[in-house]
Amino acid sequence: MKKHLLCGLLLSLCVLFGAGTALARDGKVTLYSINHLQSRLLPAQITTKQPSPSVGGLSWAASVVKADMQKSANPIFVTTGEVVAGTMWRYFKGRPEMAALSKAGVAVNMLGKHEFDYGLDHLKEALSRTDIPIVISNLLTQDPDLEKSLRKNLVLQAGDMKVGFFGLLSPGIMRLTNRPKGVSLDPDLGAIARGMVADLRRKGADVIVLLSGLYDNESTALARSVAGIHVITGSGAPVEETDKPIFIDDPEGGTTVLIWSGVWAKFVGRLGLSLKDGKLDRQDTSWKLLPVSDRTAPDPGVLAVAVEYDQKLNQALKRVVGRFEQSIDARNKTLRSGEAPIGNFITDSFRWKTGADVALMNSGGIRGNILYPAGEFSERNLSDLLPFGDRLFVLTLTGRELRRALELSASALIREEGDDYDPLERLHTGAFLQISGLKVVYDLSAPPTLVSGDRVAAPGRRLKSLAVLRDGEWREIGDEDTCTVATTNWMVNGGGGEKYEMLRNAPHTEAGCFDFDAFVEYLTVVHGGRARLQREGRISLVNGRAKE
Repeated sequence: MKKHLLCGLLLSLCVLFGAGTALARDGKVTLYSINHLQSRLLPAQITTKQPSPSVGGLSWAASVVKADMQKSANPIFVTTGEVVAGTMWRYFKGRPEMAALSKAGVAVNMLGKHEFDYGLDHLKEALSRTDIPIVISNLLTQDPDLEKSLRKNLVLQAGDMKVGFFGLLSPGIMRLTNRPKGVSLDPDLGAIARGMVADLRRKGADVIVLLSGLYDNESTALARSVAGIHVITGSGAPVEETDKPIFIDDPEGGTTVLIWSGVWAKFVGRLGLSLKDGKLDRQDTSWKLLPVSDRTAPDPGVLAVAVEYDQKLNQALKRVVGRFEQSIDARNKTLRSGEAPIGNFITDSFRWKTGADVALMNSGGIRGNILYPAGEFSERNLSDLLPFGDRLFVLTLTGRELRRALELSASALIREEGDDYDPLERLHTGAFLQISGLKVVYDLSAPPTLVSGDRVAAPGRRLKSLAVLRDGEWREIGDEDTCTVATTNWMVNGGGGEKYEMLRNAPHTEAGCFDFDAFVEYLTVVHGGRARLQREGRISLVNGRAKE
């Protein structure tokens, strides 16, 4: 009888804990985190008020972390993706960021949307340069090299505690990326999270941390529905840093804490995590934002990397790509209120480079928001003007689909007087399209298209005429006629909010170049490196003027 009781007890223990499963225990871990670094290795000035210290940057954040770690229990330093972005990422393919993260002492990293900005080959080259493990649990790929560079989860030692990490990126974020071929995100977040928690427990993790690229509602839902996650750090959206931790009860009586330390390493988040019987002790768990500014001495190793590549970038960006004979008006109020000469030039370059019949570019994809002076136009100017590195695609649209797209574009125009604009029911002004190979007339007194979420709730009637340039002549296009359309991957993905669904659903092929390539080649080859910008009457507005 005693033998049977003993066997039963042993069997119960095996079922409860599993081979290699961590026993519930007390303990402490100090988790340091930065989010959305976006290649900010040096501090930046974010206000015009004087005196104003520069803030953020990994060179200074690393110093803050290393100093604070000296007095912390079982410390570990993590990042949550989007460590790269913009011109630095485009030019150097992750060399400075990966080297700096390693010198900063980062223990684990994740992928975010900007890692996909320049395609898989660009990303894989960056991943080949890092010795920091990168976890992402819901990425699906057929690329063996990419797969080898990533981990579904892992357990790291922090003092006498074992900390398990897994990572999730919101499936909705992929529509904001270049959507590289051969990569997708599994949307079944709950099932994946449960599987990761179980696997990390089997591997002996005392603490389980989700490195999150999820939107806040997804993180909250996960915390409420999946037991065993102690910490969710990070966010898929660039929201303000969290000065107070958010505690959520999980379905089995445990607690998950949600934290977020903002962008660009303006703050380092320090979570003092306390466990009691394997569960987060809410009363003994603390969260603090450690400010990062140039008033702190920088970390010399990280600073050396940052300065080296900042100097290289400054040198590269001095290169002159051409000249413009008058100032370039790249202000939002110009681009988002009608035809803009720089919009004409950019879309002309797309049409020329791809050989398409027409070209479209969302005004929100043209940045800078300044007047560039006449004269030399440098790589730095170009990186400000077209910062996203969008790839070009050629779509095939019917006349009916093209009209629908332009009607949507017209709804983004805000009439100066008498327009009851509601951003929840209309397209954002940045969705207004600059065009090439087309002539349109918009009536601002007519009803605009109304939207609800990603759907068209009520079609508009602002588009009064449309002509396509064919064989040197302006011609109407029939509903069933087709034309080829050059545009960016952003627009092929539906324009962010996917309201341009006719573009997302259209047959398309990749043109094999980026927006900035088309710009430079068009300026050099067609214009001999010297161009004059002008309005050409491509977009005419009647019954009112538009404002940004």
